[in-house]
Amino acid sequence: MKYLLIENANVVFENCIRRSHILIHNNLICDTDYSGELPEKCEVYDAQGAYVSPGFIDIHLHGGGGADFMDCTEAAFKAISEVHLKNGTTTMVPTAVSSDFSDIIKLCDVYRKCMSACPNFYGIHLEGPYLSVAMKGAHNEKYLHSPTTEECELLLTHGRGIIKRITAAPELDNMEFFAKKMCDNGIHLSVGHSDATSEVALKAFDNGFSHITHLYNVTPGVRKVGQQVKAGIVEAAYLNDDVTVELIADGKHVAADAFRLAVKIKGTDKVCMVSDALRPAGTDEKISYLGEKIPENLVIIEDGVAKLPDRTRFAGSVATSAMMLHQGVKLFGFSVCDAVRMMTSTPARILGMSDRGSLHRGKLADLCVFGEDLEIRAVIKNGKVL
Repeated sequence: MKYLLIENANVVFENCIRRSHILIHNNLICDTDYSGELPEKCEVYDAQGAYVSPGFIDIHLHGGGGADFMDCTEAAFKAISEVHLKNGTTTMVPTAVSSDFSDIIKLCDVYRKCMSACPNFYGIHLEGPYLSVAMKGAHNEKYLHSPTTEECELLLTHGRGIIKRITAAPELDNMEFFAKKMCDNGIHLSVGHSDATSEVALKAFDNGFSHITHLYNVTPGVRKVGQQVKAGIVEAAYLNDDVTVELIADGKHVAADAFRLAVKIKGTDKVCMVSDALRPAGTDEKISYLGEKIPENLVIIEDGVAKLPDRTRFAGSVATSAMMLHQGVKLFGFSVCDAVRMMTSTPARILGMSDRGSLHRGKLADLCVFGEDLEIRAVIKNGKVL
């Protein structure tokens, strides 16, 4: 029977910030406004007036601490888990970059081995290989293709219960069949790295897609197709009130006004922040790799963002949740409450994480403590101060 009392905290609830005390029993929150006597053998953490929020949730990141999930080793998985956990990410969805299909299967196998050692993991996100060549971004074109029936079955066999979300381009062949199979098995589908017009995207929403991966980044808007002006994915996302979106919140990938526009149109309950972090996140590396460490996957770190060596495209970020919190408040101009919501309750709601993302009785005791300077002071995972 382990108790932890967090006292003297400015607690960040979904719609307000209030001075309060939080009582934790084992790994669950049991009171967010505790005023009784201390339970026997209760540990006390004095927040000294700092903010205490739910632990941050990042549903799209590829690596950190010098490791990438496509390294497919237990050591790499643990390194990524640890560097992001200490930066406030108490829940993350490991993301695979487009690669050989055998590596995706291997990724699933390694994930299963690491589940207990990496307590902040919450399933796998496949970003590819079902992406548009025209909107490949930094993904390796040789791996991109339409889904096949055989691959659908392999994903559902090897990834059962652990593949939580898939980013795909809905204009590809066989995509309606793929979408139905994935949705029938509870896998969240997102439009991304797609050249779809608004007509195609809106139809995809009817077929089970419900989210946009890194809006504004290889998700084109209005453009000329042949001799006709067509709306695109951005407009489709704004037209459908139910569709949620994620934006890379490193301060480099999305212009501040564009980020604020998305929030103005969709609301903070439909917009979440993601890092899209690569292996150099949490390090000082200036040269790194997207996915496997081979020459064709080389990226450079410059101006605080990962780029292809020819500087024609960004290739992911070097952000952590701690950095996103800072950018959300200082660069994009959101209140602490709104920034935290887009990093906690909103991503939790998007992926159906009913046990976390907000500070309520019975929720997992995953919390972050940070000061007025927005620097992380402590992370609490499953009721333990790290």
